[in-house]
Amino acid sequence: MRRDWEVAIKWNIELFYLINHRRFKFLDRFYRYFFYMGKTYSLPIYFLLFYIFTGTSAFKHLIVSLIITGILMPTLKYIFKHKRPSSLLENVYLLEPVSLKSFPSADSGYVATIFAVSLFYGSLPLSIILFILMILVGYGRVYMGAHFPLDVITGYLFGVFSGLIGLYFLSYF
Repeated sequence: MRRDWEVAIKWNIELFYLINHRRFKFLDRFYRYFFYMGKTYSLPIYFLLFYIFTGTSAFKHLIVSLIITGILMPTLKYIFKHKRPSSLLENVYLLEPVSLKSFPSADSGYVATIFAVSLFYGSLPLSIILFILMILVGYGRVYMGAHFPLDVITGYLFGVFSGLIGLYFLSYF
């Protein structure tokens, strides 16, 4: 096992193994398909949810915020160049092929951005649905062996940040 700054954080490794090593047949099947909800090609589903619950008022904010996330996540991955858990640890259950870098979790960042934007448009049902999706996607990234918990938490933080910055940009343009 190669030493790495994220591997040096004890709680990060312990929580990773706690989530990744608890195997459930239902979750194995569920996450084989559900993990797509954190990918950018699932955006039409989120746009549909926003349309149903808010009309079109949130689309501009959502698009600007997602563009910010789309620039921020690859940039951070390039800067940190952090490897995936399966490259750094032994006995990792990996349920999907992974490539590129691990830190931060872009899937978690995208879903957190969408959740953050929903908070500004007064639709409690939409925000609850998106919060649950955000937690499921983040948990799934660790369960599937693709990310450390710290990757997911950082992705959430930058996603919420993108939602706030998107609103700021809209107020000036």
